Amino acid sequence: MELNRETIPQYLREHQPEIGFFDKDTELHVEEIGDGNLNFVYRVYDAAQPDRSLVLKQAPPYIKILGPDYPLPPERLTFESRSLDIYNQLASETVPTQYYFDSDAAIIVMEDLKGYCLLRDELIAGLVNQTIPEQIGRFMGRVHSQTYAYILDNSAVDKYRQDFANTAMQSITADYVFTFPFMEHETNFYTDGLETKVDQLKSDESFRQQADMLKSIFLGVQRGVTHGDLHTGSIMVNGENAKVIDSEFAFYGPVAFDVGLFWANYLLSYFSHTDNSDVQLKLKTAIIKTWEAYTEAFEMDPSLKFRILHDVFHESIGFAGMEMLRRIIGAAHVKDIENIENVQRKLRVEIAILEFGQTLVKDRNIIFNVGEMVELL
Repeated sequence: MELNRETIPQYLREHQPEIGFFDKDTELHVEEIGDGNLNFVYRVYDAAQPDRSLVLKQAPPYIKILGPDYPLPPERLTFESRSLDIYNQLASETVPTQYYFDSDAAIIVMEDLKGYCLLRDELIAGLVNQTIPEQIGRFMGRVHSQTYAYILDNSAVDKYRQDFANTAMQSITADYVFTFPFMEHETNFYTDGLETKVDQLKSDESFRQQADMLKSIFLGVQRGVTHGDLHTGSIMVNGENAKVIDSEFAFYGPVAFDVGLFWANYLLSYFSHTDNSDVQLKLKTAIIKTWEAYTEAFEMDPSLKFRILHDVFHESIGFAGMEMLRRIIGAAHVKDIENIENVQRKLRVEIAILEFGQTLVKDRNIIFNVGEMVELL
């Protein structure tokens, strides 16, 4: 059952006992929101009280922007619902409230984040609030440490692995982050003038070895509940409040992938602001604050914590480099860079990103603290 603006009010009335948000006789208005590639997202509000609203998200059995010829399991929302349950248990202030999940129709009904905007848009505007990376660092630290395999008994780990065996979405990420950008593939595109840099990257054997190793870690390591797509377009902010959204890629895997993606998107923002040293300094500070908050919130026996965070740190650097590279030469680019109107400036920025991303991947094991990483900028 695929819903639309006309059928959603009746669906909500039928499920009012489970959802309990609107009265059955409430006149409802519906508008489609968001520009996501995978799912349909609607805001539903009371016609008499527009401030009273919720969000309904549905996953069709295909990629939304490509249509039915490109199938994708709708069960992806099952993993988002499960992750929202865990996030609300461990860090409820950092995620929207989930009101209802319909597994048969692949629908989540959740809190409407009125007044919030995407973190990415804030950073593009040069607005760098230092409280946000601290909140996200704490969010990751809590979730990762409390679901970490080393501190749980075997039955709990087995349940996480079963509940978050999100193999279809994990495979998509593996292809589009670690494989497709570094081969001839129909989905790749990049700015004219990058050809030499791209060829050099593809022929760099040291880079390829590290990239293959990071892909193996991504696919094979099962350590904690991992959001799987934690970039600045998956976080909404309102002043000093942040909410993590869009966790349909959640899986039980290498938690460093979340840290790496978050860092990478702050780094992409850093390079996009090449003409504003003040904003760049704030972005460097934000990257450091993320790790400091993460390590503080990562609750674990000290004898284990140091060794675990050592591995997480070095993997995070490598994942950050891979994310930066794929956002320049792969299928999914970011507005931070694509919105640069001057072609020559854009090319210079992208070359700098490719060089830095390649360095992070190749040198991830000889960068020993987050301060060292940002000093490479």
